[in-house]
Amino acid sequence: MKPIQPIIAVLALCCVMQTQAKLLLSEVLYDAPNNDSTEEFVEIFNDGCTAVNLSGYSLADNGGSFDLSGSIAAGGYFVVAKNSAALQALTGKAAQLSGMTLSLGNSGDYVRLRQGSTEVDLVAFENAISGWTIAAVDKSVARKNVADSHKVSDWQVSSNAGEPGSGALSVSCSGDPGGDPGTGTTPGSGDSIQLPAYYVNSSGKTGEALKTALNNVLRGHVRFSYAGVWDALGYTDEDPANSNNVLLLYAGRSQAKTFRAGSSSSPDAWNREHVWAKSHGFPNESQYAHTDLHHLRPEDVSLNSTRGNKDFDNGGTAISEAPANKTDSDSFEPRAAVKGDVARMLFYMDVRYEGGDDSGTPDLEIPNIAPTGGSAAQMGKLCTLVAWHLADPVDSLEQRRNNRIYELQKNRNPFIDNPQWVKAIYGPACGL
Repeated sequence: MKPIQPIIAVLALCCVMQTQAKLLLSEVLYDAPNNDSTEEFVEIFNDGCTAVNLSGYSLADNGGSFDLSGSIAAGGYFVVAKNSAALQALTGKAAQLSGMTLSLGNSGDYVRLRQGSTEVDLVAFENAISGWTIAAVDKSVARKNVADSHKVSDWQVSSNAGEPGSGALSVSCSGDPGGDPGTGTTPGSGDSIQLPAYYVNSSGKTGEALKTALNNVLRGHVRFSYAGVWDALGYTDEDPANSNNVLLLYAGRSQAKTFRAGSSSSPDAWNREHVWAKSHGFPNESQYAHTDLHHLRPEDVSLNSTRGNKDFDNGGTAISEAPANKTDSDSFEPRAAVKGDVARMLFYMDVRYEGGDDSGTPDLEIPNIAPTGGSAAQMGKLCTLVAWHLADPVDSLEQRRNNRIYELQKNRNPFIDNPQWVKAIYGPACGL
């Protein structure tokens, strides 16, 4: 097994705070008044509290892509133009980057902002994508506000050719420098993240609005290969009392990192348990959820097999090899010490994967039923999971794991950082 600690050190040095910032497409002139080949532009807004290096980001339409460079300040705008002199003559505003090669409205009819191969944001026009009916001749299209539902309703036609480099979007950054999750820095995080900044646009929201805001924060994370998950779990689930071991989720025992499936045929070796069963919406490795560390845990091979792809609910008979867990024909009840952990992992999955992005994962849902069916993009049972969350609060091991996943995957489980959001989103459906 390759040691993962040096990789973490490199990530912590080169990527500090980067994912606290959320970049958004904020204005596009795709049908210019005089000359599309020189006057078109795309504007990006940094809805975060730290500057972002644009290396690795690109703009794309259906005719090609254009690599970005430079840096965008916290709460700042960044303008990418086809021709800087033409933009200056048209709008009186300067571009930070010019020479954009995209066709935009001439044949593109959409713009995607990407980080690597991951889509960060999208705007489309003139029915290039279903539902995107917005049309603007000689005028720009502009984002209304930083709340992003990835729909045409987020956008409006401007009154002129645009105001690149300025606008109504803004971000407020403040935070307690202490170590209280949800109010300040997170202890033990290699990136020394300020949680109020990370979740800044979630403040004061509840229900679907909060869910949408959190989805915007969580998208665009680092994706692992399934083979890469082995070493990642060796770090995220490492036993604090023995760095050579991992902690098994259901069995609860400490197991040697090297005693794993593939290296051993023993039914007591550990493998990669999908807490949200992969058959429930994302059976293929190419789908981001398949290798999302937030719901992958080390588990005993035979106990993992016993759980299978069952939904979570109360009831059943004790499992002989791990009697703190129970199961019946269509559900699984984990031991009490991790019931809240299981619930918060599923809540993360429900919020992170809303469909309509480049993750290849459908909209995941948690209905208040069990079973949900073997292949539906659902896991149950909602109100049981809410009760488990309340009965088993977040502990230091869960916080430690969340911090370590952030170091690797560059996103967090918001229900570990802010447990009150479970009620804010799911409480009404369960009478809370």
